Amino acid sequence: MPGRFCAFEHNGLLALLTTAPGLGFLNSISGLTEESLDALPDVIAVFAAANASAPSLATDEPTLALADGLRRLGFTAGQPRPVGTIDLLSLSAIPAEANDLHVTEAGTQDEELLFLDTLAAGYSPSPVLGRFLRAEHSAAGIRRFLAWQGDWPVAAAAFSVHRNAAVLGGAATVPAARRLGAQTALLNHRLIQAAVAGAHAAVVTAAPESASARNLARAGFKIRRRHGWN
Repeated sequence: MPGRFCAFEHNGLLALLTTAPGLGFLNSISGLTEESLDALPDVIAVFAAANASAPSLATDEPTLALADGLRRLGFTAGQPRPVGTIDLLSLSAIPAEANDLHVTEAGTQDEELLFLDTLAAGYSPSPVLGRFLRAEHSAAGIRRFLAWQGDWPVAAAAFSVHRNAAVLGGAATVPAARRLGAQTALLNHRLIQAAVAGAHAAVVTAAPESASARNLARAGFKIRRRHGWN
């Protein structure tokens, strides 16, 4: 992948920065509070110095002082950015897979390539985003899963464990197989595997009002509304 990719922390703010062409939507800053607002100009300056696209921001319910401070810096309220969390230590019984679907983990090199192909087919990404998805999900520590309908791989999803938390990664279903329950099967399977791997909780993001967000709510995730600023 061309360009620079990095994550850094500054006075309570967590920043993700890339200069890769076509991937500026990844640039973001989180952790904003009234206390950390004073550090925001310094972090924004890092993006400017790198000639990176301006970052988007995510906050909890902003106080009046925080909202006013962000507006003074030129930011306007944008779409919400929900995040879901679930306690794996008290996870209740998970439904069995649908009769015509089964999930496997991609362990061999050929299986990993099939996972990447299926993920890309589900996302139908641009060439740049497709390369990024493949690079991101080829990283060490990523566990990759495929949902099958008979002998046909119809969906892919991944997760990684960081200390005692599982981060559920990219998930996509090929267009011809949507609404068959593949993502629900993959979600349930990943929660089980994450708990077995020692994770105490799982976290995932989803687009507002999306089918993914509804699946998370049905699975018992607590959906936390984060406010977006652009």
